[in-house]
Amino acid sequence: MFVDNSNLIGGAQKVARDREAAPWPAVRIYWRNFFQLIESDYLPVSRVLAGSLPPGNEKLWQYARKYGYDTSLLKRVRNDDGRLAEQAVDEVMHAKIAGALLDYEPPQTLVLVTGDGAEAEFGTSFLQQVHRALKRGWFVDVISWRLLLSRNFLRLAAQHKDQITVIELENYYESITFLCGGDYTDRRGHTVQVNERIVSPLRTGTRE
Repeated sequence: MFVDNSNLIGGAQKVARDREAAPWPAVRIYWRNFFQLIESDYLPVSRVLAGSLPPGNEKLWQYARKYGYDTSLLKRVRNDDGRLAEQAVDEVMHAKIAGALLDYEPPQTLVLVTGDGAEAEFGTSFLQQVHRALKRGWFVDVISWRLLLSRNFLRLAAQHKDQITVIELENYYESITFLCGGDYTDRRGHTVQVNERIVSPLRTGTRE
């Protein structure tokens, strides 16, 4: 189980904007249902959640660790234009996936929560790790928001229908997200009032 936290949350915020006109600060992931969703068909032997350390996320990391996840956390750094940016988060994930592919013999399943199919700064990518998993005879679940899912994953899934399953998180949006009610400032600087929305029960059965 490998979860790209930034991709997951960023996608949820974009979907919330389109479906509910909700500003991004109001959007939350309901982690209990999310972890249940991605683990429902498996008995995980390895769990990794990687991301940066923005303020206010301490409870998330504590919950993930309590749930059995190795949390690979890196502080954000300022880039050339002075903005805070992630540093090497994807590369950490790539290395951990490669390690798992070496440590465990097939049959195994790589559960990858990200839609990022681009090459990272140092030449590695999630797509590269999926190729390696396929060569070693692994199965792969790519779990992603449809609007962030790289076409590279879709093309690869079409070529390896027996080994790759693509699961779109939009099908579970109401069950893995909720909205915190209150007044928020949108991207234009306007005040937006958001009504609280609680999470819906997670559907049981086979994932779509």
